[in-house]
Amino acid sequence: MSVVGIVFEALRGLLWGAFVLTLGVVIARMVVDGLRLNPFGWFPYLIRRWSEPLLMPLRRNPLAFSSRYDLAPVLFIILAILILAFGLHFLGDAYRAVVGFGLAARFFARGDLGLGARYFIGHVLLLLLSVAMICVVFGVVFSWIGLYRGRLVRFVWWGFERITRPLRRLVPPVGLFDLTPLAAYFVLLLLSWFVEVVFLR
Repeated sequence: MSVVGIVFEALRGLLWGAFVLTLGVVIARMVVDGLRLNPFGWFPYLIRRWSEPLLMPLRRNPLAFSSRYDLAPVLFIILAILILAFGLHFLGDAYRAVVGFGLAARFFARGDLGLGARYFIGHVLLLLLSVAMICVVFGVVFSWIGLYRGRLVRFVWWGFERITRPLRRLVPPVGLFDLTPLAAYFVLLLLSWFVEVVFLR
C-alpha cells in the first residue's frame, strides 16, 4: 500500500473511532437518564460531563425543545450516522482525487500536457462537486435539527445557500415541502457524471 493509501486508511480509522466513541458516550447517557441513576455518582457525572457538549446544541431544535422527552440523543445518533457515511464517501472521493493528481503529474512529466490537464481539471471538479453535495445534504439536516453555529456549520450553510438559491425560482415548493435541495443534488449528480465522461474517459 502506498503512503497516500496508508494516510487515508488512518483518516478512515480516526473517523470510525470518533463515531464509536461519541456514539458510546451518547448511548451511555441515554442509559444513565433512562435508569435515573444518581447524578452525583462518579459514572453518571462523568457521562453527563462528556455528553453535554455534544447534546446541548441539538436541544435548541424546536422538536426537541417542545417534546416531553429528551430527543437530543436520538438527533445526535442520526447526525453521527450521516456524518460517518458522507465523511467516508468524501474520503473516498479525496483519495481518488489525490491518485488522479498523481496520474496527471505523470502525464505532464511525459510531455502529454493535454491528458494531464484533463485529469487534473476533472479530479478538481469532482472534488468540488463532492463538497457541494455534502453542503446540500447537511444543509437540509442542519435546518431540520436546528444547527446554525460553528465554523463548519456556517460553511455548510454558505455552500447550501449558493447552490440552492438559483434553483428556488425554477423549482416550486409542493405544499410545505421545498424540493430545491433534491433538485440541486440531482443536478450535482448529473454534473459529476458529465465530468467523468468528458474529462476522465
